Amino acid sequence: MEELTRQLPGPPAAVVLSVGGGGLANGVIQGLDAAGWSEVPVVAMETEGADCFSQALRAGKPVSLDNITSLAKTLGALQVSERLLQSAQTRPVLSGVVSDREAVHACLRYAADHRQLVEPSCGAALAAVYCPGRLPAAVVARPGPLVVVICGGSGVSPQMLLQWQAETGAQL
Repeated sequence: MEELTRQLPGPPAAVVLSVGGGGLANGVIQGLDAAGWSEVPVVAMETEGADCFSQALRAGKPVSLDNITSLAKTLGALQVSERLLQSAQTRPVLSGVVSDREAVHACLRYAADHRQLVEPSCGAALAAVYCPGRLPAAVVARPGPLVVVICGGSGVSPQMLLQWQAETGAQL
């Protein structure tokens, strides 16, 4: 968060990230709180079939998935941390769930725009900005820049991205 406080003139509109077990989200929330930006929403994006956080929010308690059925295997966790669920009770933590097709579409768009490859786990976060209607309206209305955490590129190759595109029917 220190990097953001140095680079931004004020708090961002939101921080968008992919969530699995909640470690990254918990760290970002801790950093936002330390920066005095506790009101900044965290948008936790998941793919269908790896959406333990959204299911836990709906249930009001930790939920264990039977297995990960999404392409976003590196994102997937069978259960989200209780700490993230507790944070969602006290600060703005919003959940978004996208399809594998949307995640792969976002990976393709990001590759075309930035010449970097990322996995579908990162594509979940990118889908919030590349797929219309996936960014929560409450975030769109907020002033300030949108921060998207980009991670998950070490386990992808051009061939893998093309294979995921063929499997999901995602288009650029």
